[in-house]
Amino acid sequence: MAVLLQKQSLWFCVYTTVALAGLAAFSMGLSAGARANIMVMLPSMCSARGRSFILLLFMSLLLSGPLDNMLENTERAASSLLCGAEVAANQTKELMQRAATPLFSVLDDIREISRNARAVAGRVQNFINALTDGVRHVARTLRNVLHFLVDIGDICNDKLGVPYRKCRELFAGARSDCADLLGEFNFLCDIMDTFLPLCNIARAGEFFCIIPSYVATHLKQRLADPTVAAFRKMMREFDFNISASVKLDLDVNSSRSVQQVSQDIMNEISSDLRVLEQLREPLVYCSLVLLACSFLRAVRYRRRYLRELDFDNVYITAQFRQLDERLRLGGGASVLPLTRREANTYISPLSLQLSFRERRAVLVGVVSVLRHMLMGGLLVVLDFLVFWILDQVHLQVKGDVIARAPVRVAVQVNGSGYASDIFRDLVASFDILQGGNVTVISRKCLLEPLQPDAATCSVLGFLLALALCASLTGGLVRRCRRLVCASYHPEREQERILFLHQKILDQRRAAGSALRRAAVRTRAQRERAGGGGGGGLRALLMRLPGGAHLVQVLGLSPSVTCLSCGETVTAREPDAVTCSTPQCSGVFCRPCFHSWGSVCFVCQRPPTFQEEEEEEELDSSDEERLCLNSALGTEMRRRGRRSLHGNTQHQTRRTRGRRVGAQRRQRLRPGGVRAQPGCWQ
Repeated sequence: MAVLLQKQSLWFCVYTTVALAGLAAFSMGLSAGARANIMVMLPSMCSARGRSFILLLFMSLLLSGPLDNMLENTERAASSLLCGAEVAANQTKELMQRAATPLFSVLDDIREISRNARAVAGRVQNFINALTDGVRHVARTLRNVLHFLVDIGDICNDKLGVPYRKCRELFAGARSDCADLLGEFNFLCDIMDTFLPLCNIARAGEFFCIIPSYVATHLKQRLADPTVAAFRKMMREFDFNISASVKLDLDVNSSRSVQQVSQDIMNEISSDLRVLEQLREPLVYCSLVLLACSFLRAVRYRRRYLRELDFDNVYITAQFRQLDERLRLGGGASVLPLTRREANTYISPLSLQLSFRERRAVLVGVVSVLRHMLMGGLLVVLDFLVFWILDQVHLQVKGDVIARAPVRVAVQVNGSGYASDIFRDLVASFDILQGGNVTVISRKCLLEPLQPDAATCSVLGFLLALALCASLTGGLVRRCRRLVCASYHPEREQERILFLHQKILDQRRAAGSALRRAAVRTRAQRERAGGGGGGGLRALLMRLPGGAHLVQVLGLSPSVTCLSCGETVTAREPDAVTCSTPQCSGVFCRPCFHSWGSVCFVCQRPPTFQEEEEEEELDSSDEERLCLNSALGTEMRRRGRRSLHGNTQHQTRRTRGRRVGAQRRQRLRPGGVRAQPGCWQ
């Protein structure tokens, strides 16, 4: 199984099988206990433990089948996407190189313009320097001439202006002396002022000094200023700046190629997906651990079977029936037939009816199988869904999927010169980018998906069906463990049968005492409430002999229930038994009536011999123990199906006064069987 489903190593399976078979063979041949333990383990392998083993195989096959196929398709899809991304990256790189080619020529033109401008600037600089030197020489010459003319005028004015100043100084000194000498007659000195203009004759030489000043002024205005302005204008014509700025931003932060990056991504994806595949390896060891746990549970079951009488002791076997028949024929207490309540707890080994514990185990097993079925179905559906999507992509993509520009814009540059050449190169680069095609999905990158295996899905369904069958029949198969232990330990089985028989008797005694106490309490409550809910005619008829039959014939009695098991019965049913004792409305189903020894536990009298008991006088305590059957049925339903254990010695003392009637019932019991005195204590 491990070789076929789990795909394990052949030699590992051979070694483990030989080791386990040899160990089991030697232990079974040398020890009877080992034989018993292994035989007890076999039924568990066909029930809960077998279901676990089958589900383990189911999970192993699920991991190696649909899950592995889904992971393989996922890896193929990832490889296809990475291949497409690598193709797109290579084409984009090639397109960028083609678009950058015209820009390189633009850069060459810019470099050539820069070199030519630099050469022209050098020549202009030399010309400006030479021209500046010449202009400076002429300027220095003109400056010297101007300085000479200015100096000549000043010198001439200084030299030729001395006679005039001296003449004026003489006239001024003579006037001052005249004024001092004449005193009051200083007005006579004004005659000298009339001769003062004669000094102007000395200024005749100053005319020659005006000519250099005039020449210097006209040279400055007519020659120097225009010359300087012309030179400044010429300098402004040759004064220009040429700047060439080239910005190249390239961010490169990768030391590996696109292929290496895609390979790393694939390795990371594969490592994440292979984690699930690694779960298959411990499953082989889990099967061995499960087998060891099954053996240990079998050993524990056999040990508890030998030590605990109450362990798994709920089966009414053929030996139990023989024991009960022998006790009945010998005058002992019989427990068969069982009541309906007891039939839910104590079952026959060959019966299809399941106990409460078995039904719970079956429900847990079915839920576990359904949970695994839901999980497995989900994975299988995902496997088929992934395959269908990849297959549709593979079928629909007949060629390469190429991304193109939706609209192309044409730009034409007219003119000549460096600027026009630069703009033409830029437009050519833009045209290359517009006309470039990038392959988004390449046909050569598409991989054919792996189709799911239909045979594996069929095996998964078969394993689930087998596990469900093991869950449904597990409760019946688990009963074989007790049968195996009984065959290996017959003396212990006989002790367990006696214990079960006595246990049922004890439970019935405790239940009878509890029912009688409940009947008295319920009747007192109904009397305080107003007669218990019945009519006056019904209450009157119930006090007469045979009144219960008359009430049932007239249809005055409501629906009643069995006082033992709580099932609803009617008096006209063949399986219903009604007590005919006056003021006793005990109603039983026939199995419960026989289980109580054919005696009404309410009045402690057999219904078929009520005439002999009428002469007995009932005391007040006996009347209190009589109750209506409906009240008892209500109390039984309220208390449920739990076991009641209590002290019954007080009830024994209260019924000791009726010892004569009890002895008569023991002698006149139907069937001629003599019951034990302590049967109803």
